[in-house]
Amino acid sequence: MTRVAHARSIVLLSAIGLTLAGCGGGGGSSQSLPAGPTAAPPVAQAKGNVSFVVTVPKASSPSGRTPKYVSPATQSMTVSVLQGTTQVVSETVGLTISSTGCASSLAGVTCTLQLSLNAGNYTASITTYDGANGTGNALSTAQSVAFTVVQSQNNQIPLSLSGIPVKILVSSAGANSVYVLAQDADGNFIVGSGAPVFTGAKTAGSTVATINQPTTAAPNTMSFALPSPAPSPGVETIGITASYPAGQTNACSATGAVCSLPSAVTASFTQTAFVGNYSGGNLLGFTLPLSNAAQPVSTLSLLGAYPMALDASGNLWAAGYPSGPLVEYTPPYTGSAAVSNANGLSTPYGIATAPNGDVFVANAGSPGSVSLYAPPYTSAPVSITNGVSEPYAVAVDANNNLYVGNYGNSLVLEFSPPYTGAPVSVALSSAPTALLVAGSKLFVGENADVDVFTLPVNGASTPAVTISSGIADAYGLALDSSNDLFVSNENGGGSSTGTVEEFKAPLSGGESPSATISFPLGSGYTSYAPYGIAFDAAGNLYVSNAEGGSNEGGLLEFSPPFSNTSTPAAGIESSNLNYPYYIEITSPQTLTVTP
Repeated sequence: MTRVAHARSIVLLSAIGLTLAGCGGGGGSSQSLPAGPTAAPPVAQAKGNVSFVVTVPKASSPSGRTPKYVSPATQSMTVSVLQGTTQVVSETVGLTISSTGCASSLAGVTCTLQLSLNAGNYTASITTYDGANGTGNALSTAQSVAFTVVQSQNNQIPLSLSGIPVKILVSSAGANSVYVLAQDADGNFIVGSGAPVFTGAKTAGSTVATINQPTTAAPNTMSFALPSPAPSPGVETIGITASYPAGQTNACSATGAVCSLPSAVTASFTQTAFVGNYSGGNLLGFTLPLSNAAQPVSTLSLLGAYPMALDASGNLWAAGYPSGPLVEYTPPYTGSAAVSNANGLSTPYGIATAPNGDVFVANAGSPGSVSLYAPPYTSAPVSITNGVSEPYAVAVDANNNLYVGNYGNSLVLEFSPPYTGAPVSVALSSAPTALLVAGSKLFVGENADVDVFTLPVNGASTPAVTISSGIADAYGLALDSSNDLFVSNENGGGSSTGTVEEFKAPLSGGESPSATISFPLGSGYTSYAPYGIAFDAAGNLYVSNAEGGSNEGGLLEFSPPFSNTSTPAAGIESSNLNYPYYIEITSPQTLTVTP
């Protein structure tokens, strides 16, 4: 059982008289001038009494108030006093109720060692032990403490003993905080002025946390916070060491002292990649960056999970195929869905969220519709049908304008709020399969091209750029931090393959890809049919392949720069995955500190 050092433990050194009283356990020594060689009487040396008072607290006493550290396990102490380099006192005394000069009280056992010393300057060194006669484990110490004995004065010199730590412990102290304590050899926590101070510092990994060191008011609490601006995702290891403040005996230099945490604290600032497990009936979240043995950190129920989208607050929206429901899972993505609405869905193919909170779902039936769900999302949706023909994809711009990709007639429709009027209709090069709005650009992935429009569009708008090289069923569109365009082609190269193409910015008509990643990779990864693609904050590319792999499909991570021979930095092709189509990556939101 761990015990805590007691309140009101006192060690005092005082010069108060001319008599000698000793505690049991050892003999004292004192100095006086020798008799002169003549018959004249000797000259008396001026002296004073020096008292060492030690209170050994009881184990049941409160912690955190003792001004000096004396462990409840203390049984004896050694006292050495030097005048210059000459040792004038060497005592070993007992500190138990049965020891000479000791008395019991409610607080503990108080013992007094009194010495008679000549007036002058001295240094004292004290060490306490958990065994009798200075044996066993050393528990606390005060070394080379200077004091002065002045004739005929009551001189009191407090001694602050430093607890000797043999173990550093750390535990959670709430969100992004840890509580650090030192223990002595008998398992008592070292608290008060004899305790060490603690310092945290990065030992490995990327810097993801600001370390707030313990304060005088909270000497055992260390907290962590995200720096501003937010860092790139990563994991930082933080070592914690103990030391003693200036002017206090450095107990870390004592034999057997342990003044560092054996295992580091970790601070993680990571993102989560969610894939819709169509045949698995769930949404699976994986911590990024991936490892080949990664297991889901979040499993969210949704039968027929297919299209997904994240809103500006980090809420994850998804719809089950073929008839719903539409669900919302909120951070930290555990427990039941915050929203589950089965109204108005039929063959949902795409989801988009608007800045005003509206959620749109493309229902790809014939002729199809777009369902508009407004907060709080519990009512039946508004059905948008004007001009809609087999919509495969939807997107929303910063002004809440809605874009609908009509697969049935190769058009993009633009609806302005409140979405009840006739839409603007824009012709495409081929049938649309994916939409992406980025700034003033509308990217349209199609079954044979990618068309890029400058917003706003009108009925006469034509693509600013059309890319057709390598495009075959472009179901995924993404931009990296350099605005290079990445396109996932589910059937690129054939029905059992697929490609991801990179096109360098600025885009131009007829541009060929700068890199083509072809699936299956033939390097131990067997999944193919790339569908969803996305980037994390560090620039890594994630591809969800809908088929192949150990069961069906895979989630693969690629690190930049990308080339025709890129292979995954990590990948998951396990029984956890069962036709994962779309992928969404959360923004880094949470700093997690693990003791």
